[in-house]
Order: sequence, then C-alpha cells, then structure tokens
Amino acid sequence: MITACMATRPARRLSTQQAALYGAEAESIERLGVTWARLADAQRDLDRLVGSAWFARRWPHFGRATVQRRGHGAVWSLGVALDHAGPEGRPTEGVVLVAGPLRQPVVLHELAHLLVPGGTGHGPDFAETLLTLVRAEMGFPAFAELFHALKRREPFRGISEGLAVPA
Repeated sequence: MITACMATRPARRLSTQQAALYGAEAESIERLGVTWARLADAQRDLDRLVGSAWFARRWPHFGRATVQRRGHGAVWSLGVALDHAGPEGRPTEGVVLVAGPLRQPVVLHELAHLLVPGGTGHGPDFAETLLTLVRAEMGFPAFAELFHALKRREPFRGISEGLAVPA
C-alpha cells in the first residue's frame, strides 16, 4: 500500500475527504510541532513513539517505522507498508518518505496511514488515528486545533472526542 500526501500544494485532483483533511491540517497544525534538521533526529523521535508502551497498547501489531527523504523534486510525502502481516492486512512495518522539510505533522500523517486498514484513505477513521497521534506527540493544544478544524468540515462532523489518551 502506498499513500500520497501533500508536502506543497501544486495542482492535483483531490477527493472531498482529502481536500477537507488537508485544509484542516493547513488551518491548524501545518506550522506547529518540530521541524527536524537531521534525518537521524526525526528517526530517534519516531523510534521513541513507536517503541513506547502507549503506542504498543494502541497498535500492538505495528513494530517499526523508518523515516527517509524522498528524492529531489518530490512533491508528495508517502507512507509505504513493507508487509501486510498484521490484523486486517495492516502492516507491521513501514517507511515514511518525506518530501520537503522533516516536519512532525507530515511524519505523523504518514504514520497514521500505516496504522489504519488499507483503503481507509483520508476518511474519519484516518482522521481519528491522526488526532490520536497528534495529541500524543504534539500535545493537547495542537490536537484541539486540528479537532476543531476537522469538525468544521462536512466529512468529519461525526468524529469522536473519545480518542485514546496517552498514559
């Protein structure tokens, strides 16, 4: 499974859910969070997250994610599953390929694609997974900004506030 998400905003035909989700991210968390100068720093933080007890309780099937940069001139970041050995064919391992700066919202977005069942796209289940990751890694203010930006958009009006709270 390969999923593509925007690093910049060139012309591209987006589904209604993609457009709404990307708009909510741009409005809320796009400029928040960490921007890592080095790939090793992004990988360290991703290893810490995926290796945490909280993450293991929430997604016990998923064991490893690697951050890599996409090639020069790449526009879209991707989450690439390396297998489909988890429940419902979910990956147990994946690669986050980042186009552009190594920004926390982008890494979390692509990681969320690796945690939901294939074919989920950018719908409500994906949005709730992303919200859970944002709350755990970027904090409650970033979570609240994204949550309210999503709730203002039709495809996400039914998303839940009852998301897994980090312990």
